[in-house]
Amino acid sequence: MTRKHSLMTAGILVTALAAASPFAFAHDRDHKGDHHRGKHNIEQMCEQFRDGDGPFNREDRMAEMQERRAEMADRLKLTDEQRQIWDEMHQEKIEKHQERMEKFQEKMQERCDDADKRQDKSEEK
Repeated sequence: MTRKHSLMTAGILVTALAAASPFAFAHDRDHKGDHHRGKHNIEQMCEQFRDGDGPFNREDRMAEMQERRAEMADRLKLTDEQRQIWDEMHQEKIEKHQERMEKFQEKMQERCDDADKRQDKSEEK
């Protein structure tokens, strides 16, 4: 008799947990999904893009990366020749990154221009 009650209780518990799980994760999924599905504040992004603030501040990021690479080269105890090769490798990587960033900035400029046009049209109405 006890075994029968335990099995019934376990079944009810599993069913309740399975029914409640979508509700438990619904808020977290919605919250994370906003950013990844293109629902960001375009006005704020364009303002940061124009000002060079936030994620668009590449000078600070580049300085941090150079400092980190120098520290890593010190930890690896690279010779002068190895450091030269190390620096050349990273310079190539930076150049490729700059090319990608130029394309990204062109696209971002277009997005901001389109957003400004849409905002101007909505203000006219």
